[in-house]
Amino acid sequence: MRVQNFSHPDTLIIIFAREPVSGQVKTRLIPALGKEGAAELYRRLLNYVIDNAISAALSPVNLCLTPESRSRYFTDIANADQFELSVQVGHDLGARMYNALVSALKHYSKVILIGTDCPFLNKTDFQQAIAALDSNDMVFSPARDGGYVLVGASRIIPDVFENIDWGTEKVMAQSRTILAENNFHWQELAEQCDIDTQNDLKYLMLHDEFKGFISEL
Repeated sequence: MRVQNFSHPDTLIIIFAREPVSGQVKTRLIPALGKEGAAELYRRLLNYVIDNAISAALSPVNLCLTPESRSRYFTDIANADQFELSVQVGHDLGARMYNALVSALKHYSKVILIGTDCPFLNKTDFQQAIAALDSNDMVFSPARDGGYVLVGASRIIPDVFENIDWGTEKVMAQSRTILAENNFHWQELAEQCDIDTQNDLKYLMLHDEFKGFISEL
């Protein structure tokens, strides 16, 4: 990774990513966009989220890939010299997130983890998340669908990522219960939209970068 001057070098920003293979990404959007359209949307979201995290110049960036993704795809993209690559490890999403976070905390005092479904996170959101970890164990940006689009930690236990109904509207509520039961201090940032289903496509019209996407198909 190219050496940069970061304002928060003690923090790592992790992006969970996968290679944008047709038929394997944004599968819930295939009925509306087709396999190629869904893959193209994912590719654009992926590139936008990566560029956004890098251009913020707050912290080092790590792309944590699904095991089936080819690292060659990511080493060939334009800004490949500005992030590092790792591979997700775990039997489900919770285990993969926990393993990524706990591994990062061996080398950084704070870690922020995001996916590629929310193009609305910006530099201010990252700054707020990093600042929240000065006085909290964890930070979240809830999603309108009941999940969350950002999670950060300065301290972590596996319980927060176990026995969660991933992919449902219960995720954030279940997480709050577990955090409270374990006497964790956490902060929640502004609620965000993520792009997962056909109903979510309307949110793209609110984003300058993506509002013309549907008309291009």
